[in-house]
Amino acid sequence: MNSEQFEKYQLFTEKTIHSLSQQVTQLEKKLDMLTNLLEISKYINQYIKDPNLFPLINDMLIGVFGAKHSTIYIKMKDEYFEASSKAAEEVVEVEKRLIMDHHEEEFILNSKAPINFGHSKGKGTHSCLGVPVKVDNRQIAFILIQHSEVNYFTKEHAAFLTLIGNHIGVAIENNFLYKEISDNANRDGLTDIFNKRYFFESLKQISDLAGMDYSIVMMDIDNFKKINDTYGHPMGDLVLKEIAGIIKKATRVNDIVARYGGDEIILFLCNFTDREKVLQRIELIRKEIENCIITNEGISLNITASFGVFIKQDEALSLDEAIKKADEIMYLSKRAGKNKVTVG
Repeated sequence: MNSEQFEKYQLFTEKTIHSLSQQVTQLEKKLDMLTNLLEISKYINQYIKDPNLFPLINDMLIGVFGAKHSTIYIKMKDEYFEASSKAAEEVVEVEKRLIMDHHEEEFILNSKAPINFGHSKGKGTHSCLGVPVKVDNRQIAFILIQHSEVNYFTKEHAAFLTLIGNHIGVAIENNFLYKEISDNANRDGLTDIFNKRYFFESLKQISDLAGMDYSIVMMDIDNFKKINDTYGHPMGDLVLKEIAGIIKKATRVNDIVARYGGDEIILFLCNFTDREKVLQRIELIRKEIENCIITNEGISLNITASFGVFIKQDEALSLDEAIKKADEIMYLSKRAGKNKVTVG
């Protein structure tokens, strides 16, 4: 073998070794990815029945991607609802617009200047990844992840998150199925909203409830005893069902609406503490109740309700204390002439 042949052989050998080395590297990456997926799948599956599934998945995603923030949005009737209980309302509105602006498809945003999410959690975000979650080609959710590094997210990250999303999608479906089955025991038989027992049990499972900001709303139907005495309990039952339905439609997926007792309905508004926005939302509910005409056996009634709102922010109060305050505030509405919303 002459020197020229040797050099050609050496070059061929080096290229072959380099190619094999790249293949080994790719195989190692795929193996790492599969290993990670297996661990992620195990992690998700152990919390399928957990009511805190979404915050747990969010924490997992933040850890996997080294991200600063993550949010899961559940799609219901062509609308997205924030389900992780960690994003502020202004962040939610910006992120929902991002989802719709990108036609609910995968997207990556990278910017040297901070991407504006309208809140402190959005400050310092230079990279954002959004991926749809699908089950049997049905889009059921959307995941948005923020990172502080410029150009951090790539197509590889998007592909990996899509694979994770497949496992998350199945977990979401199973979680909802389990929730639907267990809800039968947790709902009030008349109004189909949650019962008092479930209200307290579900909130006890939130580990950081004492440090969380939230609003408690207590509602009482005005002159309900008179309605029962004058028109009978069937009319009273119908009034309760109609009002519960109005309130239920006006709440978010991560709020809790429950029949507290008799004609009292309680609302837990998670991470919703902007005084003006809370007042605006409850005022809309009050007006809708006021404008509702309930008819039964030729009798038509206009109904009103009184509301007490307690906003818990940076206070070391127990849930029982917060409810007591909301109840006391509700009676201020009663004493002020009824059919009012009072915010404490």
